Amino acid sequence: MPLDRRFRRPGLTVAHLLVVLAVLLLLLAFLAPAVARVREAAARAQSTNNLKQMALAVHNAHDTYRTMPPIVGEYANKEGSLHFFLLPFIEQGNLFNAAPNAVWDNDTWSKPIPVFVDPRDTLLPPGAIYQNWLATTNYPGNWMVFKDGKGGTTLAQIPDGTSNTLMFALRYQVCNGAPTAWGYPSLYSWAPMIAYDNQQLFQQSPTQNDCDCTRAQAINGMMIIAMCDGSVRHVNPRVSAQTWANVCDPADGMVLGNDL
Repeated sequence: MPLDRRFRRPGLTVAHLLVVLAVLLLLLAFLAPAVARVREAAARAQSTNNLKQMALAVHNAHDTYRTMPPIVGEYANKEGSLHFFLLPFIEQGNLFNAAPNAVWDNDTWSKPIPVFVDPRDTLLPPGAIYQNWLATTNYPGNWMVFKDGKGGTTLAQIPDGTSNTLMFALRYQVCNGAPTAWGYPSLYSWAPMIAYDNQQLFQQSPTQNDCDCTRAQAINGMMIIAMCDGSVRHVNPRVSAQTWANVCDPADGMVLGNDL
């Protein structure tokens, strides 16, 4: 028998290649949802960790200055926002020191801070900077807790207790054209706060046209909050409007229990 026939091997036909390709596509179709779930879980865990760091930063600032920082106002001999005053306590001391008097010094308020951003929010401005001058955040503080700093609020002065009172929630970085700017230092909807104009129930992943910048927004259907005791919770999506108002109000006299 000739050598070329003795060692000849059958090759792949076009039909074989199509079958292999079909199997691969089928596997990808099954794997894609699982991969998406893993990525969502990882992003949600990162957001939870960010909120934990921020809540602990508030406690550290409180221990250092004997009062909590305000949403906007003066603190630590500087003028700015809650998030600005937390910078030294989230390993951003150099950035804080670069602004000797106020958050706008040396364009400090234009610097994106990874800890202030929820990786699940895809409705963010380019580079997490609004109109090239305000860096954004997903974690607004509760105005009813921090207020404007007048009188110096302490954790011990929260009537309902720290475990019953909300400290941080979620907002889109840009909501219907309005940013949630971590360094905005005035009482306006652009400031990193909720519960100033109202304590209405958070929105469930609204579209941009339906987004209300005076309220919190769940991202991908999940609202994550930090409480004043430093704990972080995933809120029941069916929570009532009354329970949400209670958790925002530090002096309503209500104990949350399992309602949240």
